[in-house]
Amino acid sequence: MQSTTQRKLLLGFIASICLCGIIGIYCLAVGDMSRLQERILGTTAIVAVLFILALAAALPWHRRTWHPIGPISFIPLLPTLVLALLEIWPSLVQDRWTNANYEYRKVLNEAMAISWTIAVALPLIGLLSLARLKRQWEWVRNTTAVFILALSLELILGILFEIRVDEWWRLTGVTAILATCGTITVPILHRVSSIPRHQEVHTAELMLSISCPRCGRTEKLPAGRSQCPHCALRFLIQIEEETCRRCGYPLYKIESAVCPECGTPIAREDPTEA
Repeated sequence: MQSTTQRKLLLGFIASICLCGIIGIYCLAVGDMSRLQERILGTTAIVAVLFILALAAALPWHRRTWHPIGPISFIPLLPTLVLALLEIWPSLVQDRWTNANYEYRKVLNEAMAISWTIAVALPLIGLLSLARLKRQWEWVRNTTAVFILALSLELILGILFEIRVDEWWRLTGVTAILATCGTITVPILHRVSSIPRHQEVHTAELMLSISCPRCGRTEKLPAGRSQCPHCALRFLIQIEEETCRRCGYPLYKIESAVCPECGTPIAREDPTEA
């Protein structure tokens, strides 16, 4: 959690989960769940889910990947919360919009379904943007994002126009399967892409001349955990590698002017400058 916003969202999520747990334990202990308790439990569960979606939206916003997908992902969260509260707490609206009013229920359910679709799709695309993939695999992420957008559009059109055509929902099912497979594949490719990057860095084998801060004697010690052979002072030597500012590829012993992974120009400091 690298920003205040992310920390606040995480604390809110933890609080919602704790409240859900307390209510659930109380209901199990009492042995009965009233309508009021059901509504409170449903409200806290909805709030917890929306906090998760907000956290998912905050990550690409903070890292500015595929900007402005992060800020846009926050937009449907508030309408989704309001619509969910109107569904759980029908007494919040006027008497003429009662729970028995069919037209009201229909409009509310359609609006809530559309709002949830958008609220889930946008943060999911934002999370896909965080994956660091090799260039030959980036098409998988881009295609997955297209499938997620297509699935969202198919669902929204199906809800708005009350499409009952069987072929339409078959197509929606195919799109959902493709979007799900892509969503599962992208994190795997992200992990696979990071394996050779770590293998190319061998700074732990470097030997450095270190002056012991306790006894003042200079010794050649390896990077990592070391100990002064004279006074037995233990210390940790860490070396921070220069990495590509776009994809994070390690630039150790890389003499090229561009990143070999993504092609981003490497900004190097001029050693002649004071």
